[in-house]
Amino acid sequence: SYYNGLQTTLQKHFSGGLDFLTTYTYSRCRSDAGDLLNGTAIGSYRAVDIPGVGIQADYGDCDFDIRHVFHFSGGYQLPFGKGKHFLSKASGPVNLLAGGWSTQWIATIEGGQPITLGCSSTGDSPAGGVGCYDYVIPGVNRHGSGAPDHFLNPAAFTQPCPPAGYAQPSTCISGLSGLALLGGSASQVSGPGIGRLDFSLFKDIPISERFRMQFRSEFFNILNHPTFNAPGFGGNGVRALPGSTDFLDANFGRIGSTRFPFNDPRQIQFALKLYF
Repeated sequence: SYYNGLQTTLQKHFSGGLDFLTTYTYSRCRSDAGDLLNGTAIGSYRAVDIPGVGIQADYGDCDFDIRHVFHFSGGYQLPFGKGKHFLSKASGPVNLLAGGWSTQWIATIEGGQPITLGCSSTGDSPAGGVGCYDYVIPGVNRHGSGAPDHFLNPAAFTQPCPPAGYAQPSTCISGLSGLALLGGSASQVSGPGIGRLDFSLFKDIPISERFRMQFRSEFFNILNHPTFNAPGFGGNGVRALPGSTDFLDANFGRIGSTRFPFNDPRQIQFALKLYF
């Protein structure tokens, strides 16, 4: 296994009550080791018991390989109320209403984890029971429109033809023999990414020198943006969509479930907090 990455961080505190933290990582991880605890759509070993093949034939992107990871968080004390830029001399009810507001946010944008696409189930397995992975056609976009019903492009994939005497798919590479019938490498394409924005709005209410109250409104996934599973990967007890990883099937590339079904929908909560 190996991992190479560029990791960057930018942090800034402004005098006007604004601060932010930005991190970006560009990386690549390659391995022939499967991560059984990660629960991804990377696939399993094809020919681990065949001499001369072993796990080396399944060398590809790591289960947890995410090429781009971007996080942007920060906070801003709104410039209203006593001592602030606007309404700096406010007092009484005006300051109580206008002052003490602040916002916080966390934005997350990440690429998808890799998907391994097995050969079409049309006919029999070209590799006679040891598994087979699709080949990638050079120069063709592997992703479809990006919509949940067309996430992958079937025109970007092909496979070895089965041996003579078996049903032949309409799209395959003929004349292959031996280990070439195992198909291409694992992790041919990346799955759906993550895009999420959490936002909070706070209000500090002074009571005395020792006590203050804080009203908190917190919006998790405020844009209500779903995070999808990879095609053919159910997870969390959800049944995978049949044929969604078979490039000869009408359902190829269709996504059948969300990745975080209980945490995906927008959630809003309000709270009062007493500081002393």
